[in-house]
Amino acid sequence: MTSKWRRIWASLTGLPLWVRLWLVVLALTNMSSLAFLDTDSGRWTAVAFAAVGVFNMPMVYIQGGLTRLLSVPHVIWISLLIHLIQRLFVDHAIAPGSDEYVFAAAVVAVNGTSLLFDVLESWRWLAGRREILGLHKARRDTVR
Repeated sequence: MTSKWRRIWASLTGLPLWVRLWLVVLALTNMSSLAFLDTDSGRWTAVAFAAVGVFNMPMVYIQGGLTRLLSVPHVIWISLLIHLIQRLFVDHAIAPGSDEYVFAAAVVAVNGTSLLFDVLESWRWLAGRREILGLHKARRDTVR
């Protein structure tokens, strides 16, 4: 493994446990869209998830770890959430209790919560807090 990949791994594993668990929930919720590609909700969630990944994966590599800048591309989810909320609660286009309904509601809840974190993290990045996250803990653990 190259030193850049080691640094990325150290950044990820140096994050607090709750953040790593949240990232798993976020990723699994969005990746579950693949099981719903035959639905409007699944297709649009998959497209939004892929679009975020197109921006974030190269940024992780270029920056050599996770930074608050990774929050900015999540703005793509705003249009997804508007669409899903419209289908769920305004048009009632998804049958309540159906698998698609549960999936779409989960995406709204998880991605909506993520956007709350993202606003704060984007603000911090704009305010100059641009360090690679998690590396301070990785260094501290190495010194012990």
